Amino acid sequence: MTIGRTTLSHHVVQEIIEEIKERGLRAGDEIPAEGELAERHGVNRLAVREAIRTLVARGVLVSSQGKRARVAIPSPTVLEQILEFRLSQDAMSFQDLLETRRVIEAELARRAADRVAAGEGTVDEAVRALEAMRGAIGDREAFISTDLAFHRAVADLASSELFSFILAAMNGILLDARRASYEGRAQRGGGQEATVQAHQLIVDAIAAGDGDRAAEAMTGHLAETGHDLGLEKARRS
Repeated sequence: MTIGRTTLSHHVVQEIIEEIKERGLRAGDEIPAEGELAERHGVNRLAVREAIRTLVARGVLVSSQGKRARVAIPSPTVLEQILEFRLSQDAMSFQDLLETRRVIEAELARRAADRVAAGEGTVDEAVRALEAMRGAIGDREAFISTDLAFHRAVADLASSELFSFILAAMNGILLDARRASYEGRAQRGGGQEATVQAHQLIVDAIAAGDGDRAAEAMTGHLAETGHDLGLEKARRS
């Protein structure tokens, strides 16, 4: 049976990924030259070239003219593009986004508090972001930027690479959701001071090393975000 070019290229993609794993290659390490890969996997150079282009597009490899492809620094960009596309196609909603945030960010808050309790970190970065948020009241884009910074600081303190990676991949759609939430709160006649206070409760619980209270504060904050977005399922727990 003749293997089509697309199928052949896909096969080589999988083989290169397996080789990266087996050899323990890290970001910046070179993969073998095209000719060597073609000979090793019994394919032509065109199939290898197409496979490398695919892996570059996925963010697995980086390539430059005249040099061997190298393993890329892990980036959430590809996942971010997929999530943004699904949201744009109505395959995913703000409700889905909010529920995902609840699962991830409540656990991140809990872990951040546990690390503080264990003496493995401090809330300094989150406090700085919170103060910046307080100073940005009245400026929508600046306020949203500092809000994102606060949640990143909590994720960094939690030291959960996978959760942080997923959260980073949600940056684009989180930005759109935060703008909608900001406008929704304004339409409800609410001010951003309440949002700042909700973040204060989160950081206070983390600083106290109280994981349960930190998770509860984060869940409560996201429930209010649900109200601002007009989502009926969002309720304060």
